[in-house]
Amino acid sequence: MGLTKPLQAGDCVKAVWSGPAFKSALNLGVVNCAKDWPDGQVVAVDTADDYADALAHGAQRCTSQSAATADALPDAGVYAVAPTKDGFVAAKGGTACLVLGRHVAIGGEVGRFRDAGVNLWPTQMGTGDCWSYAENGKSFDAHLADCGEPHTDQVIGTAQAAAGMDYKKALAQGGKLCTNKFASSWASDTEHTVSGWLASEEEWNQGLNKVLCTVRRVDGTRTSERIPDPATV
Repeated sequence: MGLTKPLQAGDCVKAVWSGPAFKSALNLGVVNCAKDWPDGQVVAVDTADDYADALAHGAQRCTSQSAATADALPDAGVYAVAPTKDGFVAAKGGTACLVLGRHVAIGGEVGRFRDAGVNLWPTQMGTGDCWSYAENGKSFDAHLADCGEPHTDQVIGTAQAAAGMDYKKALAQGGKLCTNKFASSWASDTEHTVSGWLASEEEWNQGLNKVLCTVRRVDGTRTSERIPDPATV
């Protein structure tokens, strides 16, 4: 891997850490967002006045611009790629603000870069997203939707599994974990219920041990309304 030109907002990347994730040097390569199961995406580029400014403040400004996108996802963090002193001009003063998976690849575009109708994997689902459920053999498809358009589910957060819980047990108890955490606030009526969703067993074993939680109608039918966050009502 390796970069042949400056990163731009929207670029999807493969990432190889030289040591612990988010704490070591990073080797990056730009890949196809839809076909190559990327580790993450450049969600913004912060432009500095000069190299000293980029070095001193670029990463901080990246966090300000990108943290909301990363925090909404179940397993993501922000990583800033600042230009080198020699490469500052070629990079047009830009510090690339990446949202990367902490334990596993995110697997596609995130936040504002996703188009309505795209099939989301749980690692791409952010709090506040709405999507429509469709059967897909042993798995499921989740097509991103505007919350004002027909959809089955609205993402409301994640529930942390207990240490040592294996995937089989998580499949059996994931819904309960979400219900215990969110039902009293998000589904206190008789029309709504809270559900839990997991990524793959391989990803679970790699450290993505959170259950993604959604609110939906009890009968599974579609709705065309966003349920407001109880904390803001």
